[in-house]
Amino acid sequence: MYKFCKTEQSAKRQREIENCLFEILRTSHYENITVTDICNRMNMPRKAFYRYFDNKEDALMAMIDHNLSEYDGFSVDRSNETRRVLVAELEEYFVFWKERKELLSVLDRSALLGVLNQRIINYPLQDRIVTAKFLPNDSDKAREMIFRFALSGLMNAMIYWYRGGFKESTAEMAETACRMLREPLFPNLKNWE
Repeated sequence: MYKFCKTEQSAKRQREIENCLFEILRTSHYENITVTDICNRMNMPRKAFYRYFDNKEDALMAMIDHNLSEYDGFSVDRSNETRRVLVAELEEYFVFWKERKELLSVLDRSALLGVLNQRIINYPLQDRIVTAKFLPNDSDKAREMIFRFALSGLMNAMIYWYRGGFKESTAEMAETACRMLREPLFPNLKNWE
């Protein structure tokens, strides 16, 4: 696991290492990158790298997590806003990912989109989303499972859209995702009665 930085200076240095990894990923496959490559590119000793990360996998996870933390949709901080509309929230989601096309590209080139999806699935929802607001009649466990199902579906739809060259607009993707979340997947099936 990557280390929590206690000072602004150490957080900045950690981000510099993550950015260096990103730059190397632009031209090299992840499997071929070493901690030494990162250190050489940054002109820093290996022990400096290990102040922030245990290994290159931790640097990758931090790079992904810091990108995810920039997403503000469905945020606890925004829970007081009135009249939030699902389709607008979803469009914000697709805009966010379209703006990170380069991140998606470097991860895809190294077959790491599955790692991104796994980070989404394991993301601490309770820190970012007030799930009780959306599903007030469900248990905490049911809300957690429903949101993780929806987030995984949204993530896979976004990856499909990315791999298709972002041909549909963000508004079209939001409408499709909104339909996916609002309407039953199998409308002709009856409940388990």
